[in-house]
Amino acid sequence: MTRMVDNTARNIDQFFGTEDSLFVENQSFLRVALDTRLQPGDSKLDPSVRFRVDMPTTKKRLRLIIESDIEEPLGRLSEQGIREVRGGERFDTNNSAVGLEQRSSKDPKQAWVQGLGLGVKFGAPLDPYLRYSALRQWNFSESKWQINSSSRVTQFNQRGLQVRTNFDLNKPLDEEKTLRFQTYAEYEEMRDSTVFSQTAEINRVLNSRTALRYALIIVGEDRGEKTIKDYILQAYYRRDIHKNILFMDIIPEIHFPTEGNRDPYVALTFRLEAFFRGNFSRSK
Repeated sequence: MTRMVDNTARNIDQFFGTEDSLFVENQSFLRVALDTRLQPGDSKLDPSVRFRVDMPTTKKRLRLIIESDIEEPLGRLSEQGIREVRGGERFDTNNSAVGLEQRSSKDPKQAWVQGLGLGVKFGAPLDPYLRYSALRQWNFSESKWQINSSSRVTQFNQRGLQVRTNFDLNKPLDEEKTLRFQTYAEYEEMRDSTVFSQTAEINRVLNSRTALRYALIIVGEDRGEKTIKDYILQAYYRRDIHKNILFMDIIPEIHFPTEGNRDPYVALTFRLEAFFRGNFSRSK
Protein backbone atom coordinates (compact mmCIF):
# COMPACT_ATOMS: atom_id res chain seq x y z
CA MET A 1 0.00 0.00 0.00
CA THR A 2 2.83 2.39 0.89
CA ARG A 3 4.41 1.71 -2.52
CA MET A 4 1.13 2.59 -4.26
CA VAL A 5 0.89 5.85 -2.30
CA ASP A 6 4.50 6.70 -3.18
CA ASN A 7 4.18 5.75 -6.84
CA THR A 8 0.89 7.62 -7.32
CA ALA A 9 2.32 10.83 -5.85
CA ARG A 10 5.50 10.38 -7.89
CA ASN A 11 3.53 9.96 -11.14
CA ILE A 12 1.61 13.18 -10.47
CA ASP A 13 4.81 15.08 -9.66
CA GLN A 14 6.48 13.73 -12.79
CA PHE A 15 3.67 15.01 -14.99
CA PHE A 16 3.54 18.46 -13.46
CA GLY A 17 7.30 18.98 -13.33
CA THR A 18 7.95 19.20 -9.59
CA GLU A 19 11.65 19.71 -8.83
CA ASP A 20 11.49 19.47 -5.05
CA SER A 21 10.80 15.72 -4.78
CA LEU A 22 12.17 14.17 -1.61
CA PHE A 23 13.69 11.36 -3.66
CA VAL A 24 15.64 13.41 -6.17
CA GLU A 25 19.31 12.54 -5.69
CA ASN A 26 20.50 14.78 -8.51
CA GLN A 27 18.26 17.83 -8.75
CA SER A 28 19.66 19.19 -12.02
CA PHE A 29 17.09 20.39 -14.54
CA LEU A 30 16.60 22.76 -17.45
CA ARG A 31 13.16 24.16 -18.22
CA VAL A 32 12.47 26.30 -21.28
CA ALA A 33 8.88 27.47 -21.63
CA LEU A 34 6.81 29.78 -23.79
CA ASP A 35 3.53 30.97 -22.25
CA THR A 36 0.69 32.74 -23.97
CA ARG A 37 -1.58 34.15 -21.28
CA LEU A 38 -4.92 35.66 -22.24
CA GLN A 39 -6.91 37.73 -19.75
CA PRO A 40 -8.94 40.95 -19.95
CA GLY A 41 -6.64 43.89 -20.61
CA ASP A 42 -3.40 41.99 -20.08
CA SER A 43 -2.68 39.40 -22.77
CA LYS A 44 1.00 38.64 -23.26
CA LEU A 45 3.64 36.26 -24.56
CA ASP A 46 5.96 35.20 -21.75
CA PRO A 47 9.15 33.19 -22.44
CA SER A 48 11.08 31.79 -19.49
CA VAL A 49 14.25 29.81 -18.84
CA ARG A 50 15.00 28.11 -15.54
CA PHE A 51 17.82 25.80 -14.64
CA ARG A 52 19.55 24.19 -11.70
CA VAL A 53 22.92 22.46 -11.98
CA ASP A 54 23.51 20.10 -9.04
CA MET A 55 27.02 18.61 -9.10
CA PRO A 56 28.71 16.46 -6.43
CA THR A 57 32.14 17.62 -5.34
CA THR A 58 35.07 15.62 -4.01
CA LYS A 59 33.69 16.00 -0.47
CA LYS A 60 31.00 13.51 0.52
CA ARG A 61 27.47 15.00 0.34
CA LEU A 62 28.87 18.43 -0.64
CA ARG A 63 27.34 19.73 -3.85
CA LEU A 64 27.93 22.69 -6.13
CA ILE A 65 24.61 24.37 -6.94
CA ILE A 66 24.08 26.82 -9.81
CA GLU A 67 20.47 27.98 -10.23
CA SER A 68 18.66 30.55 -12.32
CA ASP A 69 16.01 31.58 -9.79
CA ILE A 70 16.94 31.35 -6.13
CA GLU A 71 13.64 33.08 -5.30
CA GLU A 72 11.41 30.56 -7.08
CA PRO A 73 8.55 29.27 -4.89
CA LEU A 74 9.01 25.78 -3.45
CA GLY A 75 6.03 24.41 -5.36
CA ARG A 76 4.88 25.25 -8.88
CA LEU A 77 1.17 24.85 -8.23
CA SER A 78 0.81 28.10 -6.29
CA GLU A 79 3.42 29.93 -8.37
CA GLN A 80 1.05 31.96 -10.54
CA GLY A 81 -1.01 33.34 -7.69
CA ILE A 82 2.03 33.96 -5.47
CA ARG A 83 3.90 35.77 -8.23
CA GLU A 84 0.89 37.96 -9.03
CA VAL A 85 0.71 39.07 -5.40
CA ARG A 86 4.41 39.68 -4.74
CA GLY A 87 5.34 40.85 -8.27
CA GLY A 88 8.55 40.07 -10.15
CA GLU A 89 9.52 38.68 -13.51
CA ARG A 90 9.50 34.97 -14.29
CA PHE A 91 13.17 35.09 -15.22
CA ASP A 92 15.60 37.68 -13.94
CA THR A 93 19.37 37.25 -14.21
CA ASN A 94 19.67 39.09 -10.89
CA ASN A 95 17.96 36.08 -9.24
CA SER A 96 20.67 33.64 -10.38
CA ALA A 97 23.01 32.24 -7.75
CA VAL A 98 25.92 29.88 -7.19
CA GLY A 99 26.72 28.10 -3.95
CA LEU A 100 27.73 24.98 -2.04
CA GLU A 101 25.26 22.77 -0.22
CA GLN A 102 25.66 19.84 2.16
CA ARG A 103 22.67 17.60 2.76
CA SER A 104 22.25 14.66 5.10
CA SER A 105 21.83 11.19 3.57
CA LYS A 106 19.00 10.07 5.85
CA ASP A 107 15.79 8.53 4.56
CA PRO A 108 13.10 11.27 4.69
CA LYS A 109 10.56 8.61 5.69
CA GLN A 110 12.55 7.92 8.84
CA ALA A 111 14.12 11.26 9.80
CA TRP A 112 14.44 14.87 8.77
CA VAL A 113 16.71 15.45 5.76
CA GLN A 114 18.55 18.65 6.61
CA GLY A 115 20.77 20.75 4.40
CA LEU A 116 23.09 23.69 4.93
CA GLY A 117 24.40 25.86 2.13
CA LEU A 118 26.10 29.13 1.36
CA GLY A 119 26.64 31.07 -1.82
CA VAL A 120 26.26 34.32 -3.70
CA LYS A 121 23.22 35.76 -5.49
CA PHE A 122 24.19 37.64 -8.65
CA GLY A 123 23.30 41.26 -9.22
CA ALA A 124 24.66 44.66 -8.31
CA PRO A 125 25.86 44.41 -5.65
CA LEU A 126 26.53 40.70 -5.14
CA ASP A 127 24.47 39.33 -2.26
CA PRO A 128 26.02 36.50 -0.18
CA TYR A 129 23.58 34.15 1.54
CA LEU A 130 23.39 31.32 4.07
CA ARG A 131 20.61 28.73 3.72
CA TYR A 132 19.11 25.98 5.88
CA SER A 133 16.62 23.46 4.45
CA ALA A 134 14.62 20.57 5.91
CA LEU A 135 12.52 17.83 4.29
CA ARG A 136 10.33 15.14 5.83
CA GLN A 137 7.77 12.59 4.69
CA TRP A 138 5.22 10.56 6.63
CA ASN A 139 3.29 7.62 5.13
CA PHE A 140 0.19 6.11 6.73
CA SER A 141 -0.33 2.82 4.94
CA GLU A 142 -3.70 1.97 6.49
CA SER A 143 -5.37 5.26 5.62
CA LYS A 144 -3.21 5.80 2.49
CA TRP A 145 -2.49 9.41 3.46
CA GLN A 146 0.95 10.85 2.78
CA ILE A 147 2.34 14.05 4.33
CA ASN A 148 5.31 15.96 2.92
CA SER A 149 6.96 18.94 4.58
CA SER A 150 9.55 21.13 2.88
CA SER A 151 11.04 24.31 4.33
CA ARG A 152 14.02 26.56 3.76
CA VAL A 153 15.38 29.60 5.56
CA THR A 154 17.76 31.92 3.72
CA GLN A 155 19.64 34.86 5.19
CA PHE A 156 20.87 37.30 2.54
CA ASN A 157 23.38 40.02 3.36
CA GLN A 158 21.45 42.66 1.37
CA ARG A 159 17.87 41.37 1.14
CA GLY A 160 17.68 40.08 4.69
CA LEU A 161 15.73 37.05 5.91
CA GLN A 162 13.60 34.89 3.61
CA VAL A 163 11.55 31.95 4.92
CA ARG A 164 9.54 29.52 2.78
CA THR A 165 7.56 26.47 3.78
CA ASN A 166 5.33 24.01 1.94
CA PHE A 167 3.04 21.43 3.53
CA ASP A 168 1.53 18.75 1.28
CA LEU A 169 -1.19 16.29 2.34
CA ASN A 170 -2.25 13.78 -0.32
CA LYS A 171 -4.14 10.53 -0.69
CA PRO A 172 -4.62 8.32 -3.76
CA LEU A 173 -8.29 7.75 -4.48
CA ASP A 174 -7.34 4.96 -6.87
CA GLU A 175 -4.40 4.17 -9.16
CA GLU A 176 -5.23 7.15 -11.41
CA LYS A 177 -6.57 9.88 -9.11
CA THR A 178 -5.06 11.67 -6.13
CA LEU A 179 -6.61 14.11 -3.67
CA ARG A 180 -4.13 16.73 -2.51
CA PHE A 181 -4.09 19.72 -0.17
CA GLN A 182 -1.15 22.12 -0.20
CA THR A 183 -0.29 24.99 2.11
CA TYR A 184 2.49 27.35 1.03
CA ALA A 185 3.81 30.44 2.79
CA GLU A 186 6.79 32.74 2.32
CA TYR A 187 8.09 35.64 4.37
CA GLU A 188 10.49 38.25 2.97
CA GLU A 189 12.12 40.77 5.28
CA MET A 190 12.66 43.23 2.41
CA ARG A 191 8.91 43.28 1.67
CA ASP A 192 8.05 42.98 5.37
CA SER A 193 5.16 40.70 4.49
CA THR A 194 4.02 37.10 4.34
CA VAL A 195 2.43 35.74 1.17
CA PHE A 196 0.54 32.45 1.33
CA SER A 197 -1.63 30.10 -0.69
CA GLN A 198 -3.95 27.23 0.19
CA THR A 199 -4.84 24.70 -2.48
CA ALA A 200 -7.29 21.82 -2.75
CA GLU A 201 -6.92 19.72 -5.87
CA ILE A 202 -7.77 16.48 -7.59
CA ASN A 203 -5.09 15.13 -9.92
CA ARG A 204 -5.85 12.49 -12.50
CA VAL A 205 -3.52 10.59 -14.82
CA LEU A 206 -5.67 10.02 -17.91
CA ASN A 207 -3.12 7.82 -19.65
CA SER A 208 0.65 7.39 -19.91
CA ARG A 209 1.02 10.78 -21.62
CA THR A 210 -1.79 12.94 -20.26
CA ALA A 211 -2.73 14.33 -16.85
CA LEU A 212 -5.46 16.64 -15.61
CA ARG A 213 -5.75 18.70 -12.45
CA TYR A 214 -8.72 20.50 -10.94
CA ALA A 215 -7.81 22.99 -8.22
CA LEU A 216 -9.22 25.66 -5.94
CA ILE A 217 -6.46 28.12 -4.96
CA ILE A 218 -6.72 30.82 -2.30
CA VAL A 219 -3.95 33.42 -2.35
CA GLY A 220 -3.32 36.07 0.28
CA GLU A 221 -0.89 38.47 1.92
CA ASP A 222 -0.80 39.93 5.42
CA ARG A 223 -0.88 43.54 4.26
CA GLY A 224 -3.14 45.70 2.15
CA GLU A 225 -6.87 46.21 2.10
CA LYS A 226 -7.73 42.53 2.61
CA THR A 227 -5.75 39.48 3.67
CA ILE A 228 -7.27 37.23 0.99
CA LYS A 229 -6.31 38.63 -2.41
CA ASP A 230 -7.74 36.13 -4.88
CA TYR A 231 -9.78 32.95 -5.23
CA ILE A 232 -8.87 30.90 -8.28
CA LEU A 233 -10.70 28.00 -9.90
CA GLN A 234 -8.23 26.21 -12.14
CA ALA A 235 -8.17 23.31 -14.57
CA TYR A 236 -4.72 22.21 -15.70
CA TYR A 237 -4.40 19.92 -18.73
CA ARG A 238 -0.87 18.63 -19.43
CA ARG A 239 0.16 16.50 -22.39
CA ASP A 240 3.50 14.81 -22.95
CA ILE A 241 3.98 15.36 -26.67
CA HIS A 242 7.51 14.00 -26.98
CA LYS A 243 9.27 11.40 -24.80
CA ASN A 244 8.72 13.02 -21.39
CA ILE A 245 10.71 16.06 -22.53
CA LEU A 246 8.33 18.30 -24.48
CA PHE A 247 4.98 19.17 -22.88
CA MET A 248 1.90 21.16 -23.82
CA ASP A 249 -0.24 22.79 -21.13
CA ILE A 250 -3.71 24.32 -21.35
CA ILE A 251 -4.71 26.12 -18.14
CA PRO A 252 -8.10 27.87 -17.93
CA GLU A 253 -8.77 29.83 -14.72
CA ILE A 254 -11.56 31.86 -13.16
CA HIS A 255 -10.29 34.56 -10.79
CA PHE A 256 -12.31 36.22 -8.04
CA PRO A 257 -10.11 39.13 -6.84
CA THR A 258 -11.13 40.74 -3.57
CA GLU A 259 -9.51 44.19 -3.79
CA GLY A 260 -10.08 47.28 -5.90
CA ASN A 261 -13.72 46.46 -6.72
CA ARG A 262 -12.46 44.20 -9.50
CA ASP A 263 -14.95 41.91 -11.19
CA PRO A 264 -14.32 38.18 -11.62
CA TYR A 265 -12.43 37.41 -14.81
CA VAL A 266 -11.34 34.46 -16.92
CA ALA A 267 -7.70 33.79 -17.80
CA LEU A 268 -6.36 31.21 -20.22
CA THR A 269 -2.74 30.07 -20.49
CA PHE A 270 -1.22 28.04 -23.31
CA ARG A 271 2.26 26.73 -22.56
CA LEU A 272 4.86 24.83 -24.56
CA GLU A 273 7.59 23.53 -22.29
CA ALA A 274 10.81 21.57 -22.72
CA PHE A 275 11.87 19.99 -19.44
CA PHE A 276 15.17 18.14 -19.07
CA ARG A 277 15.73 16.36 -15.77
CA GLY A 278 18.88 15.12 -14.08
CA ASN A 279 19.41 11.60 -12.78
CA PHE A 280 16.78 10.41 -10.32
CA SER A 281 17.19 7.73 -7.68
CA ARG A 282 15.26 6.68 -4.62
CA SER A 283 16.67 7.18 -1.17
CA LYS A 284 17.78 3.90 0.32
